[in-house]
Amino acid sequence: MAKTVSAIVITGDIIASSKLSLAARKKLQNKIDSFIKGISATMPDFKAEQFRGDSVQCILTKNRLSALRTAVSLYCYLAPEDFKIRQSIGIGEISYSGNNLVTSDGTAFRISGENIDELKKRNELISIASTETSFNEEWKVHSASLNYLLERLSNPQAEALYLQLQNVRQEEIAKALHISQPSVHQRLQAAGWVVINPMLQRFETVNAL
Repeated sequence: MAKTVSAIVITGDIIASSKLSLAARKKLQNKIDSFIKGISATMPDFKAEQFRGDSVQCILTKNRLSALRTAVSLYCYLAPEDFKIRQSIGIGEISYSGNNLVTSDGTAFRISGENIDELKKRNELISIASTETSFNEEWKVHSASLNYLLERLSNPQAEALYLQLQNVRQEEIAKALHISQPSVHQRLQAAGWVVINPMLQRFETVNAL
């Protein structure tokens, strides 16, 4: 890449992947492949690679505002199958583009990589950071709130939240999950949608992106 490009890198690690059976590993890989294919169809700048069998790295360049929604969607997409993923969102630049994401470099990659290691140490699920101090101070608070909500998310709540994140109407969510619309509303309330939604809106308007 001849010049630096603003980007967001999402680094994800599957929790307790060593305990998965071979069948579960194949199912996990298929789920992640399906998710990547779906996101790539709507956002052509979205690039993602699986590596080591239990990790995934994604980049967004033009659709950076969608990064947090994408990360939360991936968590909710995997959770109903009892796969848990921790994710580090790094906001910065790509200064070198290798043949694949793992060999590329830049502040977005470095921030994301460093913070995924910190998440493991703290046994947390999500981190959002950039090169800007004021942004990081604010998003430490938001990251803590997201960790709290995601750690307590039930599988039925994750199913409803995933569809809500795709802007599916509650009536359609009810049909997809074979439950009533009031039950959908109840699940979203319990999942913390009233907190997550303004957080997503805030992320989609911050100057750091």
